[in-house]
Amino acid sequence: MALALKKLPNPDFGEILKIALLFLLGSIIMRSAGCVLNDILDHRFDKKAKRTKNRPVASKEVSKTQALILFFLLCLLGLVVLLQFNQAAILSGFVALGLLIVYPLTKRFTNYPQAFLGLTFNFGIIMSSLALLESISISAAILYFCAAIWTIIYDTIYAFQDIEDDLEIGVKSTAIKFKNNPKIILISLSLIMFLGLVLVGWREELQSSFFIIILLNSLFLNKKIKECNFKNPNSCLKTFRANVWVGIMILLALILG
Repeated sequence: MALALKKLPNPDFGEILKIALLFLLGSIIMRSAGCVLNDILDHRFDKKAKRTKNRPVASKEVSKTQALILFFLLCLLGLVVLLQFNQAAILSGFVALGLLIVYPLTKRFTNYPQAFLGLTFNFGIIMSSLALLESISISAAILYFCAAIWTIIYDTIYAFQDIEDDLEIGVKSTAIKFKNNPKIILISLSLIMFLGLVLVGWREELQSSFFIIILLNSLFLNKKIKECNFKNPNSCLKTFRANVWVGIMILLALILG
């Protein structure tokens, strides 16, 4: 949204605040819906893994029927929020719902479910561009691509916590795919992400502060990847959590740039 705002010729603060709050509310609702659906579809896998066996549906604390009712209620609330936007954003919202439904199934048939997660989690970049500008700029598409790569990086690190269980259960992930050279692959992805963000800054003629922050951000991310012990679940979780600063710095770079 921060990128799309820079293209508005005469921004209306009240309207921008309204859209920002709607996106915040919508993202909370639909992320929650995605988590519920994931728990429903993966309950057989979850109960076989140490870290996930106590999830509500897997542990039978919540029945599948109750979880489904909650999922549909959340989707209904999400629809109410979605209908506040323009037609282009509304149509894109149904694409986002499709991605949300497909993602939990991807770990069954592809080694790259994290790539689908990246496309799903970051679709708000596309939706915000449509909501504010009624079009998708090339820069927004590149930013979406970069954010998807970042998701692959941090969720691969997260998935390393469960790699032994996943191998035994038969669940696919980029952690399993990258397990022989995780640092080299993830640092290479972070470099592609960095170059993509530089391209966004160049295309949008952003100020030098953007490029400085993005460079520092890339160095920070690479440092965390290098320091991570991928055979230690606690180290992976710590590195995963540190990625919140990567998102904050990208947002700060876009605002200040």
